[in-house]
Amino acid sequence: MEETQNRDLDLFYYVNITLKRLWLVFFTVLACVLISLIVSFMTKPVYKASVLMMIDRENAARIDTQSSVTSWTSDEDYYRTQYKMLESRSLLSGVYDELDLGKYDEFRTKGLERNIDKLRKKIKIVPVVRSRLVNLEVSSVDAELSAKIANTLARNYVAGNISNRVLIAKDLVNALNNSDKSSAQEKNLLNSMPQVVNNELIKKYKEQQTDFEIQKARLSGRYTAHHPEVISVQKQIDTIKYKIEDETAKIVQSVKIDLSGQFLGNNVRIVDSALVPLKPYKPNKKINLAIGFAAGCFLGFIFALIADLLDRTVKNSEDLETKLALPFLGLTYSYKPQKKQTEYSLMRESSPNLSAEAIRSVRTMLDFAFAGVKEKTVLIASSVQGEGKSYLSSNLSAAIAQTGAKTLLVDGDLRRSRLHKIFRIENLNGLSSILLSSDVKAMNDIENAAIKTEIKNLYVLPAGEHPPNPAELLNTPKLKAFIEAAGKHFDNVIIDCPAVLPITDTLLWGKCVKNSIFVIKASSTNVNLAKTALDHLKKAGVNVLGAVITMYKSKGFKYGYYKDRYYYKDEE
Repeated sequence: MEETQNRDLDLFYYVNITLKRLWLVFFTVLACVLISLIVSFMTKPVYKASVLMMIDRENAARIDTQSSVTSWTSDEDYYRTQYKMLESRSLLSGVYDELDLGKYDEFRTKGLERNIDKLRKKIKIVPVVRSRLVNLEVSSVDAELSAKIANTLARNYVAGNISNRVLIAKDLVNALNNSDKSSAQEKNLLNSMPQVVNNELIKKYKEQQTDFEIQKARLSGRYTAHHPEVISVQKQIDTIKYKIEDETAKIVQSVKIDLSGQFLGNNVRIVDSALVPLKPYKPNKKINLAIGFAAGCFLGFIFALIADLLDRTVKNSEDLETKLALPFLGLTYSYKPQKKQTEYSLMRESSPNLSAEAIRSVRTMLDFAFAGVKEKTVLIASSVQGEGKSYLSSNLSAAIAQTGAKTLLVDGDLRRSRLHKIFRIENLNGLSSILLSSDVKAMNDIENAAIKTEIKNLYVLPAGEHPPNPAELLNTPKLKAFIEAAGKHFDNVIIDCPAVLPITDTLLWGKCVKNSIFVIKASSTNVNLAKTALDHLKKAGVNVLGAVITMYKSKGFKYGYYKDRYYYKDEE
């Protein structure tokens, strides 16, 4: 069961990588398809002509049905030999000269030497499985020329085969005819023929001759050559010799007749001559497009996988915990408010939605982190600008205030303040005014200085006018006094700080506030930058409670409820 789940998770991981970089896969597929189209249209078309031939097992050298002068080891060896003969230099040279192939560009050579190798590369021999048929295929950029080469090659091969069979048969017949007038040596050669040696009748005669020879030798020891018994045995020996010679002559005559009959037939013939092909067999545009598409999909997936491996950004909670060793507090989804809405409008909606529930989940995790702590003051920090700190600060403050806790949201960015735009309030007086004021009352009157929002229990203190020296202003004892005073008047204080890099404002806030939430933009924040920023916070003595991944893109789910039960459903 666990192995099945791991395989499913791995498959989902790879599918997710592909979908996340679908544009890369798409452009890779498009590029491969375009390349295949360009290659298909720029490649010179090649035509293929084919001759169907039948090659029987050669029988010209056989003398009878039981024994052969020339033996073949197997049909496979025989046919391999014939296929090689079809590609022999002598046969191809004849075709090359007959058709004057040197005048064609694809067969043209620099010198006078014929380029037989070019012709050989154009020829392909394709045997028909489990038959004696074979296709002789010839390819060429000229459709008519491919048919001419194929037909000429097949015709010359058949003619050459007939010529060889005729020569072999003639030689054998002539040798046998001359043997009728032969000497004792030639007669001994005839007697050694397999057809003669293996003949059963001749074997019987020779056994009888041997018996009479033994009998004659025994009688010669007792009688002279003119003795009647010796003469009688000698006559019987002469009679047997005559019978052997007569039987041998019959066998020789039979071989002559058999070999003479071989002139009338041929074991190779053309079944179908080659026709001029009407369309090229390559390039095959459909197959090339299919190959280009398949190659594009494969390369696109490989590129997406490589891009993911080289990606040094934080994409999900797993990356957060493995690459940065930070607890995962939650995430916020991408949210674009309409013209009349604010960034925290989703927290005011009566119907549940996925983005609002994500903020409430972060609020719950923050409550766990602050368990047993009296002063709940926290910095919202990030490594660089544009990672969603203000969006998280405003919505998280609203979510905390909705629990009944009196909450103060402070715009701690004295350089690029933004909270006054989110809540649509004035920015004339704010944090900078309090820190610049020498009046002790102003420091303790934070509740009146903060602006009450339309959300119950939520107050916002804007940054105020931008001072010329924000770092010097934050690096004073007044900042600590401000934090202490805010902690007395409010249950929760959330400070929207500037980016940790490259300025030091957040670290100056860290001298007074020791807890922070680190904000990471999904698939955007670089791991190395985040590590550097976290190292700065650690050196400043700031405790990072955890991280929130912002601007996470929803996978197409919508949150709702039915009969007091919440549910998720796919968006169409």
